[in-house]
Amino acid sequence: MRDKVMNFIGSPSGAALAKGGMVVLLFKVIGALGGYVLLFSLAKAGGEFSVGIYEVAFTLILIGSTIGRWGMDTVVVKEMSREATTSHPSRELYFAVFFRVLIMVTGVAFALFVAATFLTNLFFQNTPSEVIATAAIAMIPFTMMLLNAEVFRALGKTLLFSLNQHGTIYILIAALLWIVPFPEGMEASDSAQMALLLLLGISTLFFAVSTIYIFNSTSVRYQNEHPRWKGRLFKMATPMLISSALFLVISWSDTLMLGYFLTEDKVGVYRIVFKIATLITFAQFALNTVVAPMVSALHEKSESLSEVSKKVAQLNLITAGPIFIGIIALGPWLIELFGTSSAAQAYPWLVILAFGQLINAFAGPVLNILNMTGYEKSARNTMLVVVVLNAVLNLLLIPTLGPLGAAISTTLTMTGWNVWAAILVYRYHGVVAIPFLTHLQK
Repeated sequence: MRDKVMNFIGSPSGAALAKGGMVVLLFKVIGALGGYVLLFSLAKAGGEFSVGIYEVAFTLILIGSTIGRWGMDTVVVKEMSREATTSHPSRELYFAVFFRVLIMVTGVAFALFVAATFLTNLFFQNTPSEVIATAAIAMIPFTMMLLNAEVFRALGKTLLFSLNQHGTIYILIAALLWIVPFPEGMEASDSAQMALLLLLGISTLFFAVSTIYIFNSTSVRYQNEHPRWKGRLFKMATPMLISSALFLVISWSDTLMLGYFLTEDKVGVYRIVFKIATLITFAQFALNTVVAPMVSALHEKSESLSEVSKKVAQLNLITAGPIFIGIIALGPWLIELFGTSSAAQAYPWLVILAFGQLINAFAGPVLNILNMTGYEKSARNTMLVVVVLNAVLNLLLIPTLGPLGAAISTTLTMTGWNVWAAILVYRYHGVVAIPFLTHLQK
């Protein structure tokens, strides 16, 4: 194993992947650590019910935030990055996007606030409607903070981009939940409500400070300039919204359907198990971020693309494999760390989800390769089919099997999109990024 690692780092493409991947992985680990600590703090304060309530409420925040941004965060990265090369990033562009997103997310938040009682009856059984009402209000500053984070990304402010992410907020909320003394007999909904109020306060602070910083970091354009985004923001952003929405549906539909069919504590245990399983794809996330621009530059050179894919397969084997084995071996203990009383019942869910995440890691960055080499429609169509399949399987399996059905549905759809995308990558480029199968490359 040591020789393989050294050989990997010794090659130019391997060194580039390792160097870039470690930087991204560092921030990914910090952010994910915040997520785990937050779940742990919620479980400590209010048990599994509290985790379930918060996760459903936060899912609604993410859905509303995605609609509110309408893909414009991606547009601002592309356009402001281009303008930043001239050392004069446009304040006009920033505020054009800023006010559009603010208006849209406020409208979505208002709709969620009005529908709080209906949605509470739909997804909860023993939770007051104030929880979703608080989530609706928190959605506004949270969304604007994420928009500003993408502006920092466009400006090349990596540290500021990283600080204005979910993980930082998670860590701060978790620390405050851990410090605040909760009274005896407190309801599970109270701790979830407190977490949402902290989300509201912290994201408002981050949003306000980051907006002032961006205002001072941008400049006013001359009125006789006609940037290409003028009058085209929604047209440019809508395809980005579709891609984001598809991924969001796949990632969170199981949580909402579990909330509809089951009690809050079952949702909480499932989300804890799901978070543990995603440890397997830590390195895959980092790789996808680093590989995308490399693939875009190399896709005309089949030999170079094949070399990168082999290195990706090696790194996936080195990282995902041992984590998977560790999760399978220590699964019950890991689940019990979060104070879960039904670790034995939840362990099969973890095993199934871990297999899905392993396949996701071993398949390599197949969707990124399709998107970066001119086959975006193939990637989009694949995700459309997967969204429908995921929804159907969840509807069929969750009412009868509960969280086990959600785990099976998630793993089957994850396997399906990775296998099919891998077939497309092989068909279009003759490239295989799967460990033990790289010798099949054309």
